[in-house]
Amino acid sequence: RVKSTNPSFSSDELGISKGTILGDHHMVEAFLGEGSFGVVTKCRDTKKNQTVAIKVNKSNPEILLQAKLEIFILEQLRRLDPDRCNIVEWNGYFLDGERICLNFELLDQSLSDYIGDRNNQGLPMREIRPILHQLTNALFHLGSVGIVHADLKPVNIMVVNRSESQVRVKLIDFGIACNTSAVIPGDCVGTIGYCAPEIMLGTPYDEAIDMWSLGLVAVELATGVPLYPGEDDYDVLKFIIETQEQFQYETDYRSKETRSIKLKCLDDLEQLLKVRQGPENGQTLFVRLIKEMLALDANQRITPSEVLKHPFFDPGLSRRTPCTDMNSTGGELLVLSQQPSSWKSHGSVPDEGSPSSRGAEVRGSCSDAPVSSAGPQLCLSDRAPGREAGGTPPPKGPERAPGPRPRQAAAKE
Repeated sequence: RVKSTNPSFSSDELGISKGTILGDHHMVEAFLGEGSFGVVTKCRDTKKNQTVAIKVNKSNPEILLQAKLEIFILEQLRRLDPDRCNIVEWNGYFLDGERICLNFELLDQSLSDYIGDRNNQGLPMREIRPILHQLTNALFHLGSVGIVHADLKPVNIMVVNRSESQVRVKLIDFGIACNTSAVIPGDCVGTIGYCAPEIMLGTPYDEAIDMWSLGLVAVELATGVPLYPGEDDYDVLKFIIETQEQFQYETDYRSKETRSIKLKCLDDLEQLLKVRQGPENGQTLFVRLIKEMLALDANQRITPSEVLKHPFFDPGLSRRTPCTDMNSTGGELLVLSQQPSSWKSHGSVPDEGSPSSRGAEVRGSCSDAPVSSAGPQLCLSDRAPGREAGGTPPPKGPERAPGPRPRQAAAKE
């Protein structure tokens, strides 16, 4: 995947530097990012006098196959209006020797950098609302053409132009996207800390994995830091169990504490936001939405069309939703265990939730009361990587490389 790099970066391995001509008429002006696939460069199209982003893939066979798969997906996305659907505009591809180069519109900065510019303190609800709506719109349209992105995270979301009064975002990087019909259970996709439980457990999955990832991106928009960071799947699963399940489990595994915020349950998120940013209209509805996006059971997870109709996006309803009492008595609810700041908050959050439209039970407190039996019993020992596809039909495009594709830990900014 692409990760942030120094603009002066030069790739000796690819033999590309500032001034290099890619293909016939794309002059490299700067390096925007790098990854296992190769590099992303800012180029000047000397024929059209336009600035574009060129993804230069390495020429080894495995990456060439992956580039062909990405082209197969991008060709299908041509049916969608990139501006209306909040998806990066693809201008086609060309060859530079044996390397495949993908030509995209040039966008401003990643959502990860946009959050970082706010000192990782999170965005107010008035900014989160349009960003989350646009990303949900992107997932809705991907679903309309039967595509799973499979690697939704802040670095794969771009701000179109940060100087605009209302931020516009677009989804990028379809390097591991696939058709819904071509999903392979047990295939290691996504980025550690953003992928859904069903991926980590090696069980069948579908487009609902993108909604889980979007839920985590939404939390990061609000808090400025990832909810479930981790160095491996076991770390992340343990954090999920601690936050979203109340049952006891036993394992000799001890995860490394990497969280900047530590919630006893998802309801604590509302209290955290009120302490950190002050009471805002829509915080209660935002937390309700997050709980539906992060439903452990993928069948209970809210869909893009349902998210777009959620009252969180209705400013009138958000204003009428009462704020919770920050001064009510109760046990300690949340702890910020690491930087960027260090504080603790006390008090309980009353239950203002209601069951979701899809039947998932919404838990409104952090007590030790048993949770609904409707949800899955998530356990570390359930993890079963490498399970066979079980007859899942392959994509109609280029055949995928045998074996699971390795996932990467989230890049540390």
